[in-house]
Amino acid sequence: MFEPVKMTKVSVVGPKEYLDEVSGILYRLNSLHIEDYREEDEYFRIGEPLERASRLSRFLVSVRSILSQTKVDSAYQPRRIFSVKELDAQLESKVSELERNINERLNRIKEIEEKLRKMGEERKNIIPLMSLKIPPDLLKGYKHLKVFVGFVRDNPFERIVEITKDFEIFISEYNSEYVCAIFVKSEFGDEVFRILQEFAFREITVPEIEVGYRERLKEIDEEENELKRELEELREEIRRFEEENLDLLLALEEHLSIELEKSELPLRAATSEYAFVLVGYIPEGSYDDFVSSIREKTNGKVVALRINDKDWNPPTFLKNPAIAKPFELLTKTYAVPKYTEVDPTIIMTIFFPLFFGFMLGDIGYGAVVLALGLYLSTKFKTEGWQALLKVLNYSAISTIVFGFIYGEFFGFELFGHETMFASIFGHENSIAEFFSSLRPLSNRLHDAPKLLVLTIAIGILHMGMGYVFGIRNVIREHGLRHAIEEKLNWLMALVSIALIITGFIINNVSGKPVFAINAAYILSIPFIILWAALTIIGEGPMFLIEYLTLLSNTISYARLLAVGLASVGFAVAFNYMAFQMLWPSGIVGVIAAIIVFIIGHFINILLGILDPGLQSLRLHYVEFFVKFFEGGGRLYSPFGRRRRYTKED
Repeated sequence: MFEPVKMTKVSVVGPKEYLDEVSGILYRLNSLHIEDYREEDEYFRIGEPLERASRLSRFLVSVRSILSQTKVDSAYQPRRIFSVKELDAQLESKVSELERNINERLNRIKEIEEKLRKMGEERKNIIPLMSLKIPPDLLKGYKHLKVFVGFVRDNPFERIVEITKDFEIFISEYNSEYVCAIFVKSEFGDEVFRILQEFAFREITVPEIEVGYRERLKEIDEEENELKRELEELREEIRRFEEENLDLLLALEEHLSIELEKSELPLRAATSEYAFVLVGYIPEGSYDDFVSSIREKTNGKVVALRINDKDWNPPTFLKNPAIAKPFELLTKTYAVPKYTEVDPTIIMTIFFPLFFGFMLGDIGYGAVVLALGLYLSTKFKTEGWQALLKVLNYSAISTIVFGFIYGEFFGFELFGHETMFASIFGHENSIAEFFSSLRPLSNRLHDAPKLLVLTIAIGILHMGMGYVFGIRNVIREHGLRHAIEEKLNWLMALVSIALIITGFIINNVSGKPVFAINAAYILSIPFIILWAALTIIGEGPMFLIEYLTLLSNTISYARLLAVGLASVGFAVAFNYMAFQMLWPSGIVGVIAAIIVFIIGHFINILLGILDPGLQSLRLHYVEFFVKFFEGGGRLYSPFGRRRRYTKED
């Protein structure tokens, strides 16, 4: 539970002609994490893909191209599961048929979109030309005249006159600039063009039309409408076709992906002229079944052997109970545990919702967050989102539980003399009397000092577990001596801090001076001496200053109370503002009170999701993980996959 699954290193060895068959066997077993072969020598080389790989790759590209046009929900449940034999028998014909039906329509769509683009450009050119009131056939086609048609930022007449007086200019204001047509003898064309560049000249392409501008615009509108109708029909046809064939497309994509992976397995193997070797890791508990399956399915021609060598770098296979599985996302976000490290997922499963609920701790807020999490779970189906939303739902349940402990509902007191029901119905009401007779286990505003002590105690316990895990990790990797000098010393420091804080509390409660000697202070001295001695021996005297860092880590857990009190403060403030507006101002006051109440609590809920979530992560990542967690592991990724859209006969 606290450790990754134990792994065994194995090699799979056999005749080269069996490699194709072995790839299918390994894929179905879905347990071997293959280590790619890299070190070629005179005997072994990296293998070459099987002959069918190129053909499969071509088909797969075609199918994925078609699927890229379709939005498929990751939680989609197929109506039909296709047989692998059926797909193999008709693979080429099915892919060709799908390509033909889709590509014909896609090509026509591209043609239409290109025509619409060109017509849009033509309209864009015609509209400013209309303001010149010159027919299009008069703006082009001259042998001895150069015609400039386009936009300028100002009238260039005075500058052109300096070059020649033999020209004609037609100019009209258009938006914030001018559109113009200038006719000049060809011999002056280059000089006039240089002048026009000074006026930021942008040429307008004169369309090739045989009718007037207005008539052409009308034709464009009619043609555009017709093309858009055809475009919509084609897209609808593609949508219907893809919907009707979605199961087939998904089955083909899955089948081709699997077959391509299997056919490329030689790229990960060491091969000689007659043999192949595959090396990888499997869970220790699967070893016997793995070996027997390989031997039986190849009639003993291929064998799997356990390897005990120095090149030992197994992947990390995290295996946690179903309730803890979503929290693996938070662990892996920080880092993948090394194979030799403790997996902290179970601890996060316990403490993350605990911290979240401790901070937010309101029945109403917890119910809203839970409803939001359940709703979003129906919309976001990807594995990552589902895990994150489950974490949110667990945290919301914790928030509701702490809401009952604190007796809070949207910032109102649920139990006691100041119950919200007394404010609404009056103290004489039977409901108000019932809730007034109950008492919360803890009132955050009144019991803040006690809760502060509790948060420090939780922090010491949390970090203490981290140091225990750290001792275990260092013993496993470097031995007992290193564990004592690098981790046990800091556990001693943490115990001394716990005793010092206990002594402080004892003096505070008994009314004595803060630093008056008591049993807890005295008991902390040997732990401090032991910590200092071990630290100097193992890490050097400079590391003694880290004691203050550990103290700040301990005090950091006070944020559990601080964030919670801030949330309560906001809720109480919004409730007070709403109630102040509610009664004296009539219907306007009622509306204003409702708006303030809804917006205020909406903001507080958003903060209540973000802040407790981030602070819970921080306490794990900064205060807890650094005590034992280095990371740098590789996730276990076995060769194979679970089929969803296809089945083997």
